[in-house]
Amino acid sequence: MALSETFFIVWNPKGPHSPRERHYSQSIAEKEARRLALDHPGHDYFVMMAAVRFRATEPVEIERFATDEIPF
Repeated sequence: MALSETFFIVWNPKGPHSPRERHYSQSIAEKEARRLALDHPGHDYFVMMAAVRFRATEPVEIERFATDEIPF
């Protein structure tokens, strides 16, 4: 998946797990939401679209200094 490609997830706010499956078309996500709703009457399933991604990175830079093996 290219970073610019969006995806869809099916979310149940009272579900025991966070969504893990990425659907790369809205229609496929809607079919999955419909299937889940039929399997679990009375539960809500939402099709959510990813619009933006944020990622924090913290690169650690290591620099070793030349020493003369003196410990102080």
